[in-house]
Formats: sequence, C-alpha cells, structure tokens
Amino acid sequence: MADKSSTWFNGVDVIPGSEPRVQPDRVGPSATSGTGRIARTMLIVGAVSACSALVLIAMPISMIWQSVRVAGVGVIILFLFVWACRPTKRPKTAFVIWWLVLVSGYIFFRQGDLSANADAFEGRFPAAVYSEVLAWILYLLAAFVFWVPVRQYLGRFFAGDYKWLTLFAMVCVGSCIYAPRSLFALAWAFKLSVVVVLLVLCSTQIHDFRDTVSFLRFTFWAYSLVVLLPVVLGFLSGSPFDDEGRMSTIVNPDALSADAAAVSVLALTLFSRVKDEGLRTSAVLVGTGAFVIAILAGGKAGIIGGVFAGVLFLVIRRRFGSALGYFGITILVACLLALSTPLGSYFSHYREAGKAATLTGRTVLWNAVMPAIRQKPILGHGYLASTFVQFQVNDVDWAAPQLHNGFVEVLYNNGLLGLIPIVLINFVIFRNLITVLRRAPSAGAIYRVGAGCFALYAHLFLNGMSNASFGGRVRPPFILLLSLVLVSNKLVELIPRPLRTAP
Repeated sequence: MADKSSTWFNGVDVIPGSEPRVQPDRVGPSATSGTGRIARTMLIVGAVSACSALVLIAMPISMIWQSVRVAGVGVIILFLFVWACRPTKRPKTAFVIWWLVLVSGYIFFRQGDLSANADAFEGRFPAAVYSEVLAWILYLLAAFVFWVPVRQYLGRFFAGDYKWLTLFAMVCVGSCIYAPRSLFALAWAFKLSVVVVLLVLCSTQIHDFRDTVSFLRFTFWAYSLVVLLPVVLGFLSGSPFDDEGRMSTIVNPDALSADAAAVSVLALTLFSRVKDEGLRTSAVLVGTGAFVIAILAGGKAGIIGGVFAGVLFLVIRRRFGSALGYFGITILVACLLALSTPLGSYFSHYREAGKAATLTGRTVLWNAVMPAIRQKPILGHGYLASTFVQFQVNDVDWAAPQLHNGFVEVLYNNGLLGLIPIVLINFVIFRNLITVLRRAPSAGAIYRVGAGCFALYAHLFLNGMSNASFGGRVRPPFILLLSLVLVSNKLVELIPRPLRTAP
C-alpha cells in the first residue's frame, strides 16, 4: 500500500506486494526546536530572496524572461526548505531536486540550430544557457543545505558502487584543463558533479521499497515531461513533422524517440499489475502515448530498443503470451502510423538512399576519429571535445554534435581514464540487476521492479551504441543511466539477507 505521506507523486497506488524483512522506514535525525526551525526558515527566505533580487537586478531587460525562470526555480527550492523544516516526518526533498535536475533542460528550453556547435566553439551561447547554469548552482546549494543532517554519509562518494560515479566525474572535471573549450567543458562537468552529489544524497533518503518506487516515480514523471514538451511545442508551431517526415522539429528526432521509448518501459515497470500484467490507467495513457511518439519520431535505435525492452520485461516475468502480443501490437501500430503519417516517406527515403550500410554515416564517423583516439589513448582530448569534432578532425566534414557511440565518445574525450569507470558503471548496474533477478522471489514486487530496470538498462545500452547516451553528456538518458546505479544498489539491499547470501 502506498505511503501517501512520503512524496507528492503518490496519487495512484504503488506496485502491490510486500517483501519479507524489508527495512523499516526510518525517520532520520530528530527535528530541531521550534526556535531553530523559525530562525533557519527566516535565514533561508532571506538568502533566497537576496539571490533572486540580485539575479533580477543583474540581468538586462532583454533577459528578464530568463531571470523569471531562475527565480521560479528559486521559489521551488525555497518551498522545499520550508517544507523540510516541518516537525513531522521528513519529506523526500532530494527527490524533488532530482526531478528539477531532470527537467532543467526544458525549464530553460532553447531550440537548437545547425550553427549551435560553431557558436559554442566561438564562445557564443544563448541567454538560456547562463540562466540554466545559475539554476544548477541553486541545485547544488540546496543539496549541500539538505546534506547537513546526513553529513555522516559523505563517505559514500568513495565507497561501494557510488565510487565509480565520483571517479568518472573527477576525470571529467580534470580533463577540462586541456579541453578545446575549457569553460564550456567545465560548465558541463559542473552539471555532472551536481548529478553525482544529488544521487548520493537521494541514497540517504531511500530506506525501504516504497522509497525506491517513489524515486522511480519522480524520475518517470520528469521524463514524461521531457518527452511531452517538444511534442506540444511542435504542434503549437503548426508543423510537428520535419522535412524528412519524422515527428520533432524542436529537438533531435533520434533523441526524442529514445526518450519516449524509455518512458514506455518505465510505465511498464511501475504500473504493471500482478495478475495478468494488466496496466493501470497511468501506464495506458502515458506509456502508450510515449511509445507512439517513439515510433513517430523515427529513431531506429529508439524504436528497436523500446520494443526489445518491452518484450524482455515480459519474458523475464515469464509472460510469454503477453510478450508475443506486445511485439505483435507494436509492429501493427508502427505499420499503421507509417501508412497514415509522413513517417512512411522517411523510411522509404532511408531505404532508397542506402544509409543502412553505414548506419546513417556512423561507421564513417567512427573511422574518421579513430586516428585521433590513438593519438591520445590515455587522457583523451578533454571533456566534451567531441562536440567540436568537425573543427578538430579533418575527415569529419559534417556538423556531428556527438560521436554516436558511448564507448567511442568516452575514449575520444577522456581516454582510458574515462572509459574504465564508464565500463565499471555499466558492470555494476548489470551485476546488481542480475543479482536481483536471481535472488529475489519471482512473484514479489522487488523482482518486478528489477525486471523493469533490467529492461530499461538494455534499452539505454542499445541506444548508447548508436547515440552515445552513456558517453558522459549530462542529458536525460545519461542521468537515467546513472540513477540505475542507485536503484539497482537499493534493490539488492532489499533482498532478504538469507536469499542474498545463499549459494
């Protein structure tokens, strides 16, 4: 049964089923005195108000809309501070900041164009970039303030599964020194560091299975907004389909397709019933709609990864008939959409152009950057140097914003020093989830969530092989991958000890 007092997003039932010997939901440190709470609240209100005033005063009139957005983030964080000062059971404040981090790119949304890489290489950035950096500074400050009661957990950064996140972030920050554009790289490395800090902070607020599901719920609803906003903006612009016939004139269709498929897998994971795997209303509306968007966006890796992940989830649950039906329905829906929308023209043109032989130019790109990787195999060329590969590698004659493969991307940017922690991060997720599937009771809720997370990881990994989703760029797919380190670790801890240690 859902713990309706723990989070905001418990409007529908949590996955049914309880596990034996699940850790109790600990309240945490004792509440401060009434006077201390009032003083703390007043101090926080004053600090946030002063920061917001400085932001509004410093920004020129042309950037007032950006200032309002930063102020809006500040108001949300201020509310969290006041909320956390209640004498009752501590809320999951870190989860709310986590939600803000996931949707931050869309709070400060900016539509890209063909000259974005060239502008960044020359040091020109849209106003929304500076506003988003200010927002991320607020996220970090909020994380540090919320960390005060749990400062004894600082050792987690360099222990257990989390040490590989910390090591990768340190490698990325250090490589900014020799990156082609150091300040550009440092801004993204700062964002990566905030994500790592926040994940470890969230780990201190997860005490039982309900908390784990609540964390995934926050992630699910944030990711749903990431997928929905570009689609809504596309329809409002009057042209939801681009010239090729794919849905998304606002963001990269390949990214939209992969993100939407991830949302559909999360819906299967969080909203499946125990009996006959019937879906709840939320999964039917959000999950089905997300998968339709994944198909209409036309990302081949996103569609294939989403179908594979959905079938894999049901197969792991031993629902072979449901898996076959899921596969058949998705193929039927894809055919209907291709026949009734401009998507059909895109696939026809793709087949006639013979782009499949080079994976839409990906193999040509990989061959072009291999000599540069061999030049600096240990340190690489600096964090996010691949953003400017068209200006650094002579054989790349098109505006490639990434290297379209997670391992190649990390090797080019951070060499073997970056590749080792990324490989270990993937290994940790895989090992933990396999442990859950082997040790947890197959009829229990922990097993079902583990199966869904394993399917989600498979989807992210497949897309990472063609779109560099685990290449270190602080965008929703990579943030979601890092969150699986936390979730998989917590699921293993929730398995009853006799089952966890059994041979």
